[in-house]
Amino acid sequence: AEYCQYGKPAQCFIAITLGTGVGGGIILDGKIYSGHNGIAAELGHIVINENSENCGCGRKGCWESYASVSALIRQTKAAMKEDKNTIMHSLVSGNIDLVSGKTAFDAAKSGDKTAAMVVENYINHISVGICNIINIFQPEVIAIGGAISKEGDYLLNPIKEYCQRESYGGAFADIPEITIASLGNDAGIIGAAMLGKSNGVV
Repeated sequence: AEYCQYGKPAQCFIAITLGTGVGGGIILDGKIYSGHNGIAAELGHIVINENSENCGCGRKGCWESYASVSALIRQTKAAMKEDKNTIMHSLVSGNIDLVSGKTAFDAAKSGDKTAAMVVENYINHISVGICNIINIFQPEVIAIGGAISKEGDYLLNPIKEYCQRESYGGAFADIPEITIASLGNDAGIIGAAMLGKSNGVV
């Protein structure tokens, strides 16, 4: 469904997975774009804050260092260390090692101000990267997958608002459709099975 817009197959479609890292997939002119060397679409390694957070790729300030679930967990733990009264401590039974990508979202929905700040900053980081992708590709559809996509409209609505405001031309025209990937966190498993099937492995 996410490959379609207005009932027709999207010719320019971007998939983003927010998980341990930030993954990406690009459809251009109806075909998977993998670059001349087969390793294109490393969207998590566009830089959004030069000379800041270290990234596992060796660069600094990569989108993945701010918008992955791993980054969210790190940001949540840092906020909890600063605020000993946030309800996030009770959500993890006082064990900061139990913090997950849901911790700040669940606490924010309960009205916790520190958690709300973590979530707002995290979604802002996601939005910066998506806005960059819109400016580069102007796709018809952007689908967000990964575990954090289960937050649905709570995640999507502020991203849409940011991109409408900040993307090039967004003040004068509609931004691409930004949606939750219909396969959610199972997309990788299903994709691997389909690839194996097309190659005669399964």
